[in-house]
Amino acid sequence: MYEQPEHTPELNSRFGWVIELHQDLNRVKVDFENNPLGQPIWASIGRAFTMSDIELAIDNQLDCRIEFFTGDINLPILTNIYTSLISSECLVFRSKKMQIQGEEEVVIRSGDAQITMTAKNSSIKTTAKTINSTAEKMQRIQATKITLN
Repeated sequence: MYEQPEHTPELNSRFGWVIELHQDLNRVKVDFENNPLGQPIWASIGRAFTMSDIELAIDNQLDCRIEFFTGDINLPILTNIYTSLISSECLVFRSKKMQIQGEEEVVIRSGDAQITMTAKNSSIKTTAKTINSTAEKMQRIQATKITLN
């Protein structure tokens, strides 16, 4: 009696999500739409993503493009992370160093609380109903002139 070899379904690219980064930093665990395996699998990284790109995808569950080498479900490759599709209520950024630059002004706002950094006069203005500042050891205020109330 002839026995057919076990057939692995052939897949084209799928939308998916990065679940975790492997400790060797050269592969990621991914899950994708209609995953017949029922659990996330390790995928190769198909282009030069930064660590921040991968962490942003994990932390914010960003949609990703996952392709399959020769259509084999066991050979997934992460080829794109869609940051333009971000629509979550909370966006998380992680990095050893972070820089936000505005040529003229940077404003960070939440409700009525706001921090405005202005390049023209090299100033920082903090506006809020309550401002609480705490230091464990020392808090230094240094200026040519200090005005209270």
